[in-house]
Amino acid sequence: MHLIDVTNNYSDLVQSQLNTTDANYVKVYSLGNTSVIYTENKNAIGIALENHNRRVREDEVEFIIKRLLENYDSSYTLTVDKSRHVIEIHVDK
Repeated sequence: MHLIDVTNNYSDLVQSQLNTTDANYVKVYSLGNTSVIYTENKNAIGIALENHNRRVREDEVEFIIKRLLENYDSSYTLTVDKSRHVIEIHVDK
């Protein structure tokens, strides 16, 4: 699996997140057909995985946790929608 930084392609989304939430850092990644939105503020980290074509796979979630949360030993919370097309990972700092 390859995680590709595509933040520059989503400048409107990044500006919207920075202007309407308490996020102070936003990155957008592509994991094949799965989009990954990483947001960070002073208290927490939020990661959303979204795939419109199919369910987000468990190995994709594990890959993202290893790659983007490698410096955090604290536990995380997973929120999964019923169709499993959107998964959110939340970490308190």
